[in-house]
Amino acid sequence: MTKEELIKKINNIVEFLTNGIVHVNDRTFNGHPAFYLIHSIEEFEKELNSVIVSKDSYDKYDLYYYSNYMIKYMLNQYDSHTKISFINSKRLPIKIRFIDDIPYIVDCIDAIDKYKGTSIIKINGFDINNIIKEMEKIICYASNDYLKIVLEEYLSNPNIIKSLPIMNKKDIIVITTDKGDISFDLNRLDMYEDKLIKQNYNLEIIGKTAIITYNSCKEKQKMIELIDKLNGMNNIENYIVDLRGNYGGDSSINKYLVNYLKGKKIIVLCDERVFSSARMCLIDLKKIGAKIIGSNPGTPISCFGNCVMQLNIDDMNLRVTGSATYWYYDENFNCHGIYKENFDEALSHNPNLLILVFFNVDEKVKLTLNDYINHSDSVLDYALFTLKDEKTKTCHI
Repeated sequence: MTKEELIKKINNIVEFLTNGIVHVNDRTFNGHPAFYLIHSIEEFEKELNSVIVSKDSYDKYDLYYYSNYMIKYMLNQYDSHTKISFINSKRLPIKIRFIDDIPYIVDCIDAIDKYKGTSIIKINGFDINNIIKEMEKIICYASNDYLKIVLEEYLSNPNIIKSLPIMNKKDIIVITTDKGDISFDLNRLDMYEDKLIKQNYNLEIIGKTAIITYNSCKEKQKMIELIDKLNGMNNIENYIVDLRGNYGGDSSINKYLVNYLKGKKIIVLCDERVFSSARMCLIDLKKIGAKIIGSNPGTPISCFGNCVMQLNIDDMNLRVTGSATYWYYDENFNCHGIYKENFDEALSHNPNLLILVFFNVDEKVKLTLNDYINHSDSVLDYALFTLKDEKTKTCHI
């Protein structure tokens, strides 16, 4: 497509995000509550025309990159939900984590096992720091912690790598590590299975402690079955809820777990990936007395969300996802949903509406590089030790 056609497609995406009408669960949503919050329509148009690098033709990778660039320009720290994504996207068979601001390959398929624990220096000959700078331009984030977890995902996504203006759109990805090069043929990628992630609603009993994995706010029936199972156990004294990695989903499912755990001794494991509906669950568990261990969530507690604005661009293999609600937590941690129809009025009556407020864990404990390499979990171990130590102190008294 030409530059003019690319700009038209981006404008069509924005038109849908801002004025599209969708119907979900007997409710009508009329678009993003405040897409022009930071910049005006005129500023949007000026930036869009100036940022696109001139070339003979443009493709789906350009549409992905420049659409996300403009969404970041318009919303950035207030909305990490609204974005354009590749519908079917291959992944490199590696797991990347930032340790002390350096990206490491912490796990991978057996064929390249010798590169586990190595730091990434280049991708296709380009310095990793330059690649990170290019990716940062298309990521909406309110904290460096959240930026890093998105980068961990993007650096293993060939489509996103190929979308960067500095990169050549090759079907070979070469990652240079401190122990040599790894070459991936994108037409013959092996599948990677994350060995650290437990199945959602996994229940493990250690002594008198129930460890509940809740890494996705989905599958209500499985949540109900989990609560039924817990109700049948009479010897449980402590509960550990592992929320790490939970990117959200349906917030209405949270209530079953929160209601069951009221009045019980709870430790919640949290990390930077606790997002959207999961951070709602985190706040509700804190309100009923849970102790929170781990890392702070990477996004503010008040932000745009409720991604019902969805549109597929099938010929480009792209999906548009947009927020339709501003979720605001007041000083008592009560949640309020604000929509396009009443956002301006709400903002005029509450000048604190857009202040970025982050949730802080009670104790910071993080996984180490050795944890990833050895498939161990020092955060969970610490939570279990805390419960054991508290019991010892109680007995001593």
